[in-house]
Formats: sequence, structure tokens, C-alpha cells
Amino acid sequence: MRAILYTRLSIDRDGTAEGPDRQRADCRRLAEAKGWEVVAEYEDRDMSAFSGKRRPGYEAVLDDLRSGRADVVLAWKLDRLSRQGLT
Repeated sequence: MRAILYTRLSIDRDGTAEGPDRQRADCRRLAEAKGWEVVAEYEDRDMSAFSGKRRPGYEAVLDDLRSGRADVVLAWKLDRLSRQGLT
């Protein structure tokens, strides 16, 4: 199985948040435990899923899924991926 890791931090008040790093580490451990190959990692930092603003990392995830580059997406928690569902 080919996996994409997606991390997001809604608010990074001081530019030093470690949230996405912890999210990525947990997702990597899960991929490794399942024997999945990580083919891409994307991050959106200081971006709310609720705001409606463009999220380049999220858009890259969708592009990779549409193109067949990956089979699954790993996100630390569903609300890190999307509040509105996949398009």
C-alpha cells in the first residue's frame, strides 16, 4: 500500500509549533507497522480547514490520490485532514 502523510496545524501563534512534527512521527509509525510505503508527505501550517482558504498541502494530497500515486492518506486525526470531507 502506498501512503501519503498529511499534517496540519490550524494556528501557529509564534512560528515554533511542533504539532505537525508529532503528527508526522505518529503517522510514520503507523505506516511502518502496517508495512505501507510512504510516497509523499504534505503539511499545511497555520491554516484552518474551516476558513475556506486554499491549503496547498491538502490540494497536493488530492492530486496524488486522483493520479493514482497513492492508495491511502494517513492523518493524525480526521479533523487534521478536513472539516468538510474529501472533494
